[in-house]
Amino acid sequence: MPVLYIRIFFFCLMPIGSFILYHGIKILRKAFNGKVMLEMPYLQQTGEFTILKRGIYSIWQKGEMFRKTPLDQFSTHIYEKATQQEINLSNSLMSPRSNDFSTGRMEIYTFSATPSIYELRLQDGSSVLSVQIFISKLVPLPSVDLSKYFIQVRESQSQLFTLLGIPIVLVGAFGVIGGFVLGLLADQVFK
Repeated sequence: MPVLYIRIFFFCLMPIGSFILYHGIKILRKAFNGKVMLEMPYLQQTGEFTILKRGIYSIWQKGEMFRKTPLDQFSTHIYEKATQQEINLSNSLMSPRSNDFSTGRMEIYTFSATPSIYELRLQDGSSVLSVQIFISKLVPLPSVDLSKYFIQVRESQSQLFTLLGIPIVLVGAFGVIGGFVLGLLADQVFK
């Protein structure tokens, strides 16, 4: 096979890789940037939000960076307002984080919900494991100012999609970079 065809093949990987990379980044962005359904100050303790479409939603904590959060001082519960039925919350496996250098956000729970009005309640208890409480006591950080600590409910996606987004981004990046480099070096690699 002539080297020219091999070079064309590798250069064709670049637009394919760009397409894959674009969709991988789009999947990962959805894990971090879902629409905010509720942003409630921690001191408020209860908040109400409306879900208009069936899907996956997540609960995030938001507060000052490099401060201890009060996750060991409350447990989070969501109830459907009409029936007072509690919604099952799942611990976030990957706990995605996002920050802007002064405030940070971290996903705590995910849940699936149908269209309805819901109430989020912060009750006595703990939202973390005892091992995490022990580790947090060892870290010498000041406590967060509770007036600047918030709980958010956001649109989200299945954590499986987020996990799949990482290899999709890597394959797309390899297609772009690998296609370009191998396309340039095709005559030296394939003699």
